[in-house]
Amino acid sequence: MKLDLWQFDEKSLKRATEELPNSILREQADILSNKTGGIIYGKVTNMNFHPRDEKIKYNLATVFEIVVPMLDNYAYTLLVIYSRPESDYPVAITVGSNTIDDAEEFNPKYECWDREEFVQALKDILGSDDVNKNISILYSKASF
Repeated sequence: MKLDLWQFDEKSLKRATEELPNSILREQADILSNKTGGIIYGKVTNMNFHPRDEKIKYNLATVFEIVVPMLDNYAYTLLVIYSRPESDYPVAITVGSNTIDDAEEFNPKYECWDREEFVQALKDILGSDDVNKNISILYSKASF
């Protein structure tokens, strides 16, 4: 018999994962696709982040792109979440930027220290007039 000294199981890992910013963001991407009938969807990608300023503590970027398949897979970066791979919070969020620009000049719009702050920041971003106007325009052009 193998001696298992780990204090977790698959069920506890899945439960913990549901609370993480990346999981919340993926859920929002799925909701976007469902609400638009797949005409627009969200794409979530993780990548290493190498900021020029060594004092910046984040080294993982999670990019959330809006993708429109019917417009030749047009995509734009809506937001980027910066974090450390081994921790859930804090996270920093930039809006209307990208990882290249953020590596040069890191100026997050939000810094969230827990799940509640993160959900509120996402609610502000995804519920903004600009984002909803962009989604409406893209939807209209893609379903023409």
